[in-house]
Amino acid sequence: MKWKRKASFQGKTGKGQVSAEMILLIAAVLAVALILVSKMQDTAKKGADAIDKGAQKLFSEINDTSALATKAAKKAEGAACTKDSQCESGSCDAYLKVCT
Repeated sequence: MKWKRKASFQGKTGKGQVSAEMILLIAAVLAVALILVSKMQDTAKKGADAIDKGAQKLFSEINDTSALATKAAKKAEGAACTKDSQCESGSCDAYLKVCT
């Protein structure tokens, strides 16, 4: 008596292998994608930090320039003035109208 292989079992192994290989391939692609996303987030954070440092430096320069402009507008001792804030010393003689 010869044993015959049932038709329902033929080809099942091949389909199962393809499915397992596809699962492994999808898992590998997802792992690579997660690694890339992680690296991109790190790069974005470093870029944001660099921009923040640049912005702080820019604002510092603006403040320094503003302070120089304000100081240049102040008047020296003996110059005509109408209020204390116009004088370098912060004192304007109300009677003589000059910085003291």
